[in-house]
Amino acid sequence: MSMEQGVFSLLVWGFSAFMLCAFITVITLRVRYKHNKSAYNLLIAHFVVFSLAGIALLNAMTVNPTTSMASEDASMLLSSAGLLWAISMVCLLAGMVKFNSAER
Repeated sequence: MSMEQGVFSLLVWGFSAFMLCAFITVITLRVRYKHNKSAYNLLIAHFVVFSLAGIALLNAMTVNPTTSMASEDASMLLSSAGLLWAISMVCLLAGMVKFNSAER
Protein backbone atom coordinates (compact mmCIF):
# COMPACT_ATOMS: atom_id res chain seq x y z
CA MET A 1 0.00 0.00 0.00
CA SER A 2 1.47 3.33 -0.96
CA MET A 3 1.62 6.10 1.63
CA GLU A 4 3.35 9.40 2.03
CA GLN A 5 6.89 9.06 3.28
CA GLY A 6 7.03 9.01 7.04
CA VAL A 7 3.38 8.06 7.59
CA PHE A 8 4.12 4.39 8.19
CA SER A 9 6.79 5.17 10.78
CA LEU A 10 4.33 7.50 12.54
CA LEU A 11 1.77 4.68 12.60
CA VAL A 12 4.31 2.27 14.06
CA TRP A 13 5.55 4.72 16.70
CA GLY A 14 2.06 5.89 17.63
CA PHE A 15 0.70 2.35 17.94
CA SER A 16 3.74 1.21 19.91
CA ALA A 17 3.67 4.19 22.29
CA PHE A 18 -0.04 3.84 23.00
CA MET A 19 0.13 0.08 23.55
CA LEU A 20 3.16 0.45 25.82
CA CYS A 21 1.41 3.11 27.94
CA ALA A 22 -1.74 0.98 28.17
CA PHE A 23 0.25 -2.13 29.06
CA ILE A 24 2.22 -0.33 31.78
CA THR A 25 -1.00 1.15 33.19
CA VAL A 26 -2.67 -2.27 33.44
CA ILE A 27 0.44 -3.85 34.99
CA THR A 28 0.57 -1.04 37.55
CA LEU A 29 -3.11 -1.45 38.39
CA ARG A 30 -2.69 -5.24 38.66
CA VAL A 31 0.12 -4.80 41.19
CA ARG A 32 -1.83 -2.19 43.15
CA TYR A 33 -5.19 -4.03 43.25
CA LYS A 34 -4.35 -7.64 43.96
CA HIS A 35 -7.96 -8.75 44.54
CA ASN A 36 -8.75 -8.46 40.79
CA LYS A 37 -5.73 -10.37 39.44
CA SER A 38 -7.70 -12.61 37.07
CA ALA A 39 -9.51 -9.64 35.53
CA TYR A 40 -6.26 -7.74 35.06
CA ASN A 41 -4.64 -10.86 33.57
CA LEU A 42 -7.39 -10.93 30.95
CA LEU A 43 -6.79 -7.24 30.20
CA ILE A 44 -3.07 -7.94 29.82
CA ALA A 45 -3.92 -10.81 27.45
CA HIS A 46 -6.15 -8.41 25.51
CA PHE A 47 -3.35 -5.90 25.04
CA VAL A 48 -0.81 -8.56 24.08
CA VAL A 49 -3.08 -10.20 21.51
CA PHE A 50 -4.29 -6.81 20.24
CA SER A 51 -0.65 -5.77 19.77
CA LEU A 52 -0.06 -8.90 17.70
CA ALA A 53 -3.13 -8.01 15.61
CA GLY A 54 -1.73 -4.52 15.09
CA ILE A 55 1.61 -5.93 14.01
CA ALA A 56 -0.12 -8.22 11.50
CA LEU A 57 -2.11 -5.26 10.17
CA LEU A 58 0.99 -3.10 9.85
CA ASN A 59 2.79 -5.95 8.09
CA ALA A 60 -0.12 -6.25 5.66
CA MET A 61 0.38 -2.61 4.78
CA THR A 62 3.99 -3.25 3.80
CA VAL A 63 3.47 -6.19 1.43
CA ASN A 64 5.47 -5.63 -1.73
CA PRO A 65 2.90 -5.29 -4.54
CA THR A 66 5.35 -6.44 -7.21
CA THR A 67 5.64 -10.00 -5.93
CA SER A 68 3.55 -12.73 -7.50
CA MET A 69 1.70 -13.62 -4.28
CA ALA A 70 1.23 -10.07 -2.91
CA SER A 71 -2.56 -10.23 -2.81
CA GLU A 72 -2.57 -13.61 -1.09
CA ASP A 73 0.08 -12.50 1.40
CA ALA A 74 -1.84 -9.35 2.28
CA SER A 75 -5.08 -11.33 2.59
CA MET A 76 -3.51 -13.81 4.99
CA LEU A 77 -2.05 -11.05 7.12
CA LEU A 78 -5.35 -9.19 7.20
CA SER A 79 -7.30 -12.32 8.12
CA SER A 80 -4.83 -13.20 10.87
CA ALA A 81 -5.08 -9.61 12.16
CA GLY A 82 -8.87 -9.95 12.22
CA LEU A 83 -8.74 -13.28 14.04
CA LEU A 84 -6.29 -11.91 16.62
CA TRP A 85 -8.47 -8.84 17.07
CA ALA A 86 -11.50 -11.08 17.74
CA ILE A 87 -9.54 -13.08 20.31
CA SER A 88 -8.41 -9.87 22.00
CA MET A 89 -12.01 -8.65 22.19
CA VAL A 90 -13.04 -11.92 23.88
CA CYS A 91 -10.28 -11.36 26.45
CA LEU A 92 -11.45 -7.78 26.99
CA LEU A 93 -15.08 -8.78 27.45
CA ALA A 94 -14.13 -11.63 29.78
CA GLY A 95 -12.05 -9.19 31.83
CA MET A 96 -14.99 -6.80 32.06
CA VAL A 97 -17.22 -9.64 33.26
CA LYS A 98 -14.59 -10.60 35.87
CA PHE A 99 -14.46 -7.01 37.13
CA ASN A 100 -18.25 -6.95 37.38
CA SER A 101 -18.38 -10.25 39.24
CA ALA A 102 -15.58 -9.16 41.61
CA GLU A 103 -17.67 -6.18 42.76
CA ARG A 104 -20.49 -8.39 44.06
